[in-house]
Amino acid sequence: MATAVTCSLRSSEELPGLPNYPPRITLTGTTTPALRFTLLSCTRACATLFLLLFVLGCQPAGNDDSPAPAVPARPNILWIVAEDLSPLIAAFGDSTIQTPNLSRLAARGVRFPNTFSVAGVCAPSRFAIATGVYPISGGGHHMRTLGNEERLRNIGLPGEYGALVDPEVKMMSQVMREHGYFATNNQKTDYQFHAPKTAWDEQGPRAHWRHRPAGQPFFSVFNLEITHESQVWQTSKGNLRFRPGFENDTSTIYGWGDVYPEGERPEPQIEVADDELPLPPYLADTELTRRDVRRVYDNIRIMDEQVGVLLDQLEADGLTDSTVIFWYTDHGGPLPRQKRLLYDSGIRVPMIVAWPGDRHAGEIDSLLFSFVDFAPTVFSLAGIEPPAYLQGQANFGDFAAPAREYVFAASDRLDEHYDRIRAARDHRFKYLRNYYPDRPYYLPLPYREQMNSMQELLRLRDAGQLTDVQAQWFRDRKPVEELFDTQNDPHELENLASRPEYQDKLEELRSATDAWLTRVGDLGGEPEPEMIRRFWNGEEEMPTTGRPQLRRDSIGRFILESKTPGAQIAYRILPDDSDRPGWRVYTGPFAFDLDGGDTLRAVAQRIGYRESGVSEGW
Repeated sequence: MATAVTCSLRSSEELPGLPNYPPRITLTGTTTPALRFTLLSCTRACATLFLLLFVLGCQPAGNDDSPAPAVPARPNILWIVAEDLSPLIAAFGDSTIQTPNLSRLAARGVRFPNTFSVAGVCAPSRFAIATGVYPISGGGHHMRTLGNEERLRNIGLPGEYGALVDPEVKMMSQVMREHGYFATNNQKTDYQFHAPKTAWDEQGPRAHWRHRPAGQPFFSVFNLEITHESQVWQTSKGNLRFRPGFENDTSTIYGWGDVYPEGERPEPQIEVADDELPLPPYLADTELTRRDVRRVYDNIRIMDEQVGVLLDQLEADGLTDSTVIFWYTDHGGPLPRQKRLLYDSGIRVPMIVAWPGDRHAGEIDSLLFSFVDFAPTVFSLAGIEPPAYLQGQANFGDFAAPAREYVFAASDRLDEHYDRIRAARDHRFKYLRNYYPDRPYYLPLPYREQMNSMQELLRLRDAGQLTDVQAQWFRDRKPVEELFDTQNDPHELENLASRPEYQDKLEELRSATDAWLTRVGDLGGEPEPEMIRRFWNGEEEMPTTGRPQLRRDSIGRFILESKTPGAQIAYRILPDDSDRPGWRVYTGPFAFDLDGGDTLRAVAQRIGYRESGVSEGW
């Protein structure tokens, strides 16, 4: 059945082809699923079709004269964050399985297909999300800085450490709290530093906007762990916390055993023929690999159900029309030559943003969006002027900046292996700078080698049976520079850096990378042990933040201070705060009645330091 297609352009620039969406194109309106898939997945020929449709009379779908409901001055902000996932859902052109909940979110929201992580792995990515600062600038670039002390000492480090940001840097959730938001995180952290108590009103497996005081705006984050790399092989473990009522059930944390009585997940329920199952050319075409790919899609199916639980709860609470919803993933896919790499397979992610009143419903926006843009963009939506220390930009809201020309990413230590790569990308071309060209592409990481698809690549490598494409990853040297045309070479297999006709583009992205590194600073050139000891002022262990001290100002208000520059102070007043889920954020002098039997407790922590002890009972 024929349907109307609504098309709009954010600029008059020539459309060189999809799916890279050059600046700045928006597709909007209703299409059949087949046409929508075509528009999302086509190449240059489809761009011609799109322009033809536009010229022949694409018209607005609906009455443009009816205004959408106004966005609240301080809207609620909901983040739904999946793990380890490239754009493998129907809303972004992959129709292998149906994801009805994400499709309904996309139908009332805007899809951003040019969204990029700053790294191909979770902890550095989450550092950027939490702070609005690039990991290479704040010491969060090595994977991972906390946990597993023995592993860290085995590679010559003094132990776990926290990335040490500049004193003025705060967690973005704290900034939201300082401006009146109730902030919750359910439940992953992995920020490359211990989060201070000022970060969240509520943190943990039942953290939820439903626990806020009546009428208070919220900033709530839910992390969906089911699509994580580990769930490709650890199929008896995992977490299905997001089921109706999880936020108030104090007796159960839902795991696999609650869903599958045997405690084991069945084989993936993906009814797709082998020849129709999407298989990147860099993976081995074997049954074990296809099983991994099917598991990836099955995990997406479960993740979509979890999204549905949260969307249903928001609607049941009557909050849909006062909430801006973000759904995105923390970096690219979980399979070999995806996660940890700076190819698009490792850093390009899907993102959907839905506004109150379904503003711009169904649009596809070509905007380049970096993970360092999340903090300033959320602040801008909430009417908060982004602080000067942020290294990203607001992409919409009151403080929106002009559209980006480039996004950037970096890779450094991965588990016990050191490498150093920097990347820059515009709407079409990707530039990679390899600082250690004598080191191989492939890093033998035991964690990744638990995956069948990785074992298959290694087996065929050892047997000399890899295809030329599959063998590329196992080259023992790298060129200093690489340049890829992601439009014509989406898997980034053909290096164009030495081709004369691409020298202007190579120089452009080389210069853009230099300017970025100069602007934000790059700690990747400093040996990690030396960086840690500098963070620790030459000592042998992580510094501890100075305890809060209390004094009164000239009009009798209480002032809390720590001798440690950049320390964030949290406090509680007991018994008044006994039922509060978290600590209050200290923002300046305050008054309360010490004569009424109240007790003041306070704790301080600078990001990158250990927490001070609790001071109380002054």
